[in-house]
Amino acid sequence: MSPSDHPFHLWIARDAQVTAVALTEMRMSGRANVREWGSITEVTPGKQITGSAASKRVTIQLIVVAVVSLYVCGLASAAYWWLLLAVDLALVLLAVAAGFKAARRSIVVAPDIDLYPSIHRLLTTHEERLSFRDLQALAERIGRTLPALDGLVDPSDAAELVAESLWEGAAVLARRQEIREVRDELVRHASDGTVETNRARLDLQSQQQRAGDLWEEVNADLARLTSHLMATAAAGERFVRDQDLDDTLQRTGAALDKLSLDGSHAGAYAGEQLAEETTAVLTAYRELNDLYGGKS
Repeated sequence: MSPSDHPFHLWIARDAQVTAVALTEMRMSGRANVREWGSITEVTPGKQITGSAASKRVTIQLIVVAVVSLYVCGLASAAYWWLLLAVDLALVLLAVAAGFKAARRSIVVAPDIDLYPSIHRLLTTHEERLSFRDLQALAERIGRTLPALDGLVDPSDAAELVAESLWEGAAVLARRQEIREVRDELVRHASDGTVETNRARLDLQSQQQRAGDLWEEVNADLARLTSHLMATAAAGERFVRDQDLDDTLQRTGAALDKLSLDGSHAGAYAGEQLAEETTAVLTAYRELNDLYGGKS
């Protein structure tokens, strides 16, 4: 069974050059920070130690190996010197290798990309990587509101919907990345003076027009997704804010009732506002699900 047959879960891995989004496990080649939120696992490079720190660690390890070896030599027969030498050599090699690995910069590892290329999206251009970070920031805003929305929407279903939306966003950005490459190549040909015949010039202009149309189309898709994620995040945040306000007014209203001579207080506005925000939340998630839910 392929990874895409499992319940929906999104992996995001990024290093200094690549942002990889996949429906299967992603790793780093060295130290890694792993963060899970909702239906998303994010993997980023761990703290890289300096070359001097790595050398210091190797030196300490070698000293430990030497001390242990001398102690064992004092207990064992000299006939086993060759075995101790082999063990020491292996430990030294392991220590040196571990030191170099700790100092090496971590990069994204996609172990299943050759088997399942269709469930991987690789973003390598600065613009697309930055755009995905913006989408992820919106998704994280949504994720922070989900615990307070329990009862309105199912938190696990909503978390999967957010992950599906990010997966769709990665697909849109991967497509824009390819269009960008074609568009830039056509621009280079148009500006380098190598197009001499009228036929070639007309063909070039035609392809530039097609690339421009595709560029506008993919940016419209991205803008639509961004707008829906932003609306969902804002609706959830307004609901949480108004729910907190409503709870506060209920508590303070009850306290004021005890102090009031007529025993009455007005808190209808807060309740009406909360009802409006509840409708806005439900509408936002319904539209997000209609557009991006279940598309993987």
